[in-house]
Amino acid sequence: MAIAKGEQWGRPGLLPPGAPIASSDADAATYLQTASTTASAAPRIIGLEAGDLARTLGIRALYDPRSPKHLVPVDALEVELDDGSVHHGVAHAVIGSVRWRRGAVAIMNAAFIGTRNIAPRAHPGDGKVDVVCLDLDLSDRTKAWKRMVTGTHVPHPNITIRQRQDGAIELDRPARVRVDGRSVGTSATVRYRVISGAVVVAVS
Repeated sequence: MAIAKGEQWGRPGLLPPGAPIASSDADAATYLQTASTTASAAPRIIGLEAGDLARTLGIRALYDPRSPKHLVPVDALEVELDDGSVHHGVAHAVIGSVRWRRGAVAIMNAAFIGTRNIAPRAHPGDGKVDVVCLDLDLSDRTKAWKRMVTGTHVPHPNITIRQRQDGAIELDRPARVRVDGRSVGTSATVRYRVISGAVVVAVS
């Protein structure tokens, strides 16, 4: 269930014994992908110590299993390529160049990609993703890339951000697709949907 406006997000709690601790978005996504393709009821609570989702959640220190925890439900992202392959992520999917060349699209569950605050208003528990599309010339692209550190690249007439629960990105030609920093293939059409509350993250 997505967080509702005015409601407290998450609750105090403990990380169950044996629950995984993810050191990156890719680690968390791998756990999620494994849990979704196995018949066993794997624990849905994970610890998180680093990555773009962790940065968005305000985590600044390495995970300490002895410290008090707050359990927050976060959404996940499911991405399907032309070849029928399905990939899961917890932070983002990027279509095209990660250096934001013209026509690049980012499907953001988290706000950050590395040190760049790509989608300043993205919330990983609202049941939606922020779909960021860029149509910038070289000069504006360079300026925007620098301003993304502080999230001040928007508003901009040639950068659109739309919130969606699902949808499809259709391109003129296949482009490289990366999910949580991992290259998962090339595709001309990228279908995506949000899995609301897919995993509970234990944060310090």
